[in-house]
Amino acid sequence: MVATAAFLPNTLVYGASEDKSIYADVLEDADTVTDTSTILTRGNLLNYGTVTMTKVNSMCVRISGITQAHRVCDTLGLDLFLYKSSDGENFSNYRKFPFTKGNDHKLYQTLEVIVPSGCWYRLGGGHVAVLGNDGESTTTMTKGIYVN
Repeated sequence: MVATAAFLPNTLVYGASEDKSIYADVLEDADTVTDTSTILTRGNLLNYGTVTMTKVNSMCVRISGITQAHRVCDTLGLDLFLYKSSDGENFSNYRKFPFTKGNDHKLYQTLEVIVPSGCWYRLGGGHVAVLGNDGESTTTMTKGIYVN
């Protein structure tokens, strides 16, 4: 899922949040889901990554993500992956939204996305921080919510 890490030299990939199964839990009555992956080792480039998805109405979800570094980095990357399922179990990639930012310590993006109703959606994130020839990345993945 962390396609952004593919172009980075010497990229360390950290363990992400607990629920990474493509057949993940879904929440029947939730309007908002979120996941955060925090890097626990002090002194790294990457502090944390987080993604949040909120059901706006029967045809729209708001998705957002943050890549936060401990210090100013040459490049920060955030890939938002919107997954879709008709049965709440078998999710497939629906849309991808890649973002990058240079010479900063925080990258934040939010979007409202028109989606078909009557389906389950979940949001994944790829978070990358690069300084010189070193890079670090982590992933996040929310539980699924139903948009009716």
